[in-house]
Amino acid sequence: MDQPTTNQDGAKNFALRRRDFSILVAQSEVFNCEVLSQLLKEQGYNVVGRAVEMEDTLKQIRVKRPQCVILESEISGKRSFDIVEEMQQSNYQTKFILYTSKPDLRMIAKAMQMGFFGFLYASDGLDELYRCFQTVSAGGCYYSSGFMSLLKNFGVEVLSDSTRDELNRLTDREREVLRMVANGLTAGEIADQLGISYRTAVNHKTHIAKKLQLGSCRQLPRYGISVKSYL
Repeated sequence: MDQPTTNQDGAKNFALRRRDFSILVAQSEVFNCEVLSQLLKEQGYNVVGRAVEMEDTLKQIRVKRPQCVILESEISGKRSFDIVEEMQQSNYQTKFILYTSKPDLRMIAKAMQMGFFGFLYASDGLDELYRCFQTVSAGGCYYSSGFMSLLKNFGVEVLSDSTRDELNRLTDREREVLRMVANGLTAGEIADQLGISYRTAVNHKTHIAKKLQLGSCRQLPRYGISVKSYL
């Protein structure tokens, strides 16, 4: 891959904690599932299981509670979104990375609205996958170069590399707050919905503006609206 790792220190730190980042590999083809699992293990990743069917994927998530699932867009002919939706309804903290080789625009749009934390396309190399794990483990959301090219082919407006890097600096909670700001909520309304104090909500906004290198919190609504589809 030509894209360099943006943060050398972050890469080194993640290399040290790979064993603490549990991963379930869910792919529809047995061979691909086996190969990917073995490659990840060789790189020091904590692969806790692999699955090729939807029900087995759900069972392993419930039992093993992996921190991350790399999920192919279709498992045994059933939409992978069913798995994500069920886990979200059960309040599981597992983060999902979408891997797709046969995408369609409707599927992509739904995936971006459902809370996937990573997006990978079949043309991506292993280095792209490793960067995705690094970003997701730190609480960010990752869009691979192959996935971004796919969006462009569909005529979808895509993020610039700089904007993508900016969003990757935000934690889960900060992305949630920015999404609420984009929806027009005030700091008081955000505090009420999240069950936090008004001061904490204001602090979140301040930290977000600082991470995004914005002049002030007043610029957050406009920025949030422009990247709303990627939050």
